[in-house]
Amino acid sequence: MKGLLIKDLLLLKNQQRFFLLVFIMSAGMLLAGVNPVFVINYVTLILTMFTLSSISYDEFDNGYAFLFTLPITRNQYAAEKYVFGFVTGGSACIIVTVFAVFMNFVKGGAGTLELVISALLYLFISLMFMAVVVPVQLKFGTEKGRIVLIFIIGIIFAAGFFVVNAAKTFQLDLSTMVAALTSSAAGSVITVLLLISLAAVFVSYLISVKIMKKKQF
Repeated sequence: MKGLLIKDLLLLKNQQRFFLLVFIMSAGMLLAGVNPVFVINYVTLILTMFTLSSISYDEFDNGYAFLFTLPITRNQYAAEKYVFGFVTGGSACIIVTVFAVFMNFVKGGAGTLELVISALLYLFISLMFMAVVVPVQLKFGTEKGRIVLIFIIGIIFAAGFFVVNAAKTFQLDLSTMVAALTSSAAGSVITVLLLISLAAVFVSYLISVKIMKKKQF
């Protein structure tokens, strides 16, 4: 797995100008007063999504046929994609959160704890996102995978639209409820979300392993 991780990190290095631009833009948005929660979410998802690009690189020009002549198993290949996504997304989340907290401190703003909690929540969301997209990409490939992902995203937006409208119907303030929940029981919320996201990633890994074992190269 170490060799696969080094390979993907080298692929990431080839895109260093793009990611440097992303971090520069993020720093600029934080300096300009853009909501730091949005910036953290944006950068975390961008880096996590590079896992999909690494799979596309592996598929290109019969790459799988070459990779599996090396001493790696399909289980290791599937596991590495999750490790890579966690390393890239987690690193991005930590870097931007530290900078956002620093900027918040310099400006004398309050709510540092809320900012850190929000960053952790979006990190868990990125893990859930990875749990969905990795097996989809492995199963359907780059082109068909995009169609399936668009369909899944459409379902998520439809579910969100339904929840928001249901909240309006019953006159519930979702933002106030979430803020109250995270402030009063932050530790419990983070623990539950961590367990849920890790369980989702583990189930996703098992599905990905099953998909990889059925692939013919």
